[in-house]
Order: sequence, then C-alpha cells, then structure tokens
Amino acid sequence: MNQPRSKIETATIPQFTTGLGQDQSGEAVALIERMAKEDGSALTELHEMWSPILLGAACRMLGDRREAEEAVQDTFVRMWHRSVDYDPKQSPPFVWAFAVMRGYCIDRLRYRHRGKRDSSRVVPIHLHSVPEELEDPRVMALDDWRRVRSALNILEKEERRCLELAIFLEYTHSEISAHLGTPLGTVKNRLRRALEKVRNQLSRHEF
Repeated sequence: MNQPRSKIETATIPQFTTGLGQDQSGEAVALIERMAKEDGSALTELHEMWSPILLGAACRMLGDRREAEEAVQDTFVRMWHRSVDYDPKQSPPFVWAFAVMRGYCIDRLRYRHRGKRDSSRVVPIHLHSVPEELEDPRVMALDDWRRVRSALNILEKEERRCLELAIFLEYTHSEISAHLGTPLGTVKNRLRRALEKVRNQLSRHEF
C-alpha cells in the first residue's frame, strides 16, 4: 500500500483466458463456497490466485498504482461479504470478481473527474483504457459480456471516446465538446452514430 504512484498506459485491458472465464476445474467456485462458510484461508488463496491479474487491470483503468491497490483490496472485502449470495449459474467466478472491481474503479474515476469538473475549469482526462467493456457492473454472463465488447469494437476511435465520456463520466454534450476540443454538433453526431451501431449490433442477440 505504500508503493509510489505510477501511471500505467496500455492499449487494452487483458482478455479473460478460458480458465479464468469459465473455471473449468471448479477451483474458484469451491473457494468462494468456502468463503461463504467464513473460511479465511479460502479468501487468502483466491487473493493469491487473482490479485495480480485484477491489479494489472485496475492499474490500466485508473493509471494510479495506489488507487488500484485500494480498489483490489475493496474488491476482495466485498467478495468476502457477498460470497454467500454468489451463484455460479449467473456468472463465472472471475467475471464476477472483475465486475466488482470494475465498479469500484468507475466510482473512483467519476469522483476524481467530477471534482475536476466542479472546479469550473476543463482539464485533460486520461482514461487510459477505462471502459473497454460496457458490461453491467452488477455482473453479466460471460457470453453477454463478450457480445457487448464485440459491439464496442465496431466503433470508430472518436465515437467510442465520446460514448465513454458520456456514459462513464456522465459528461454532457457541451462538456465533451470542451474536453475534446470538438464542435458540439460533431459530438452529438458521433454519439448518435455510436449508439445506433451498438444498438444494431446488440439487437442481433437476445439478452
């Protein structure tokens, strides 16, 4: 927790491997079941198994090592308390953990940038790769998560950036325009096109 802050910039958040996404061995589910019975050693094992991967993703999202470590720590605390309610039929274990952690990261980003916005001045925002996926933070099934990611991948870079600012940081059209140095009309058009593309892509699947 006392390591110096650092900015970690990468192109993408790592994709889930088959083992992480599906827990074919059942090891992670078994650990969560033990956690539900208040077995502290199970939490330790799960932390050793997943914390390096979660920390790497959190660093990419937040660009700050200390905040990332805190988000991962909060994630395991919440998993401990919610383990009794975990249902592997609703979501693979690592996807569940990632969704919990990502929710904490988004909360931190919103708080950080809302404070900057409230200071009545426009400042640069370094999203790094924050929302590589638009999955519901409450946990989506892995197939749904992949479909949403696929929908986002069809967007052009500027369309995607506008959509990220609007959804994850709750910026208005005017604030997006000021932040990107882009005409308001262009921002509105990019958002409209982005939403249409995502909606059309997702309409091919039943959620």
